[in-house]
This record gives sequence, C-alpha cells and structure tokens, in this order.
Amino acid sequence: MKDAPYAFGSTYEAEVNRTEERWRSALADRARFVAESNGEVIGTVGAGASDVTGTAALTALWVAPGARGRGVGEALVNSVLEWAKDAGYEQVMLWVVEGNSAAESLYRRAGFHRTGSVQMVRPGDPRIEYEMSLTI
Repeated sequence: MKDAPYAFGSTYEAEVNRTEERWRSALADRARFVAESNGEVIGTVGAGASDVTGTAALTALWVAPGARGRGVGEALVNSVLEWAKDAGYEQVMLWVVEGNSAAESLYRRAGFHRTGSVQMVRPGDPRIEYEMSLTI
C-alpha cells in the first residue's frame, strides 16, 4: 500500500491502525492467495463473495515493486478465477482505481471488461473506481 497508494480504496494509515480483531474478521470471509519467491512474499490477492448472487469479488491485488511485470499479477488473478470456478461462482468482479492503467491492463488481458458502474474511491478523494467483471 505504501508503495502504490494510488491503487487502493483505503489508505495505509487506515489499515495499519486496524485492530487484530478487525484483521481476523476481514480475513475470515475471504480466500487469500500469496505469491512467494525464495521465501519472500512478492504478491497477494483476496477473493470472496460479492454483494451480487453468484458473483465473487477479487480484492486488494498487490505485487511487490521488484516483481512487477514478471507475471506475478497474472498468476494471482488466475488463482482467483480458478478458486471462483471451483466454488461455483458464475462471475468475478473487481474495482480498479482510475489511472491505475497497469492493473486495468492486467485485468483486461485476463478477460475482464468495464461494466459502466463507477464509484468514488473514498470520501474526500476525488478519484473514481471502475467496476470490471468476467463471466466464468
């Protein structure tokens, strides 16, 4: 988050101050996938049920700066898609922050497309996020 604050709907300050109970609660309802290299975490992504029946949500994709452009993000997205298929979901959706062209390109290569829905990133932030989805 600190290395790519433009890419997330939350802030480092908000997340670092979460209680352990809130972190555990957030993780309990999500699948979490981690990419490692030589025992070091170089990427992570979350997945879980969305607010729409039959639809999974891909959330909080992050790849370490030194691992970007090496296929780590693609592998993480593919892990979520495989998990969603196995779990019986028909669609996967996500939100991408405007201006995060690298992430949007990654999602487009995986088959996602914008749905036309937009929302504000967070109160006080003038940026918007675009909803993207993929039928699986």
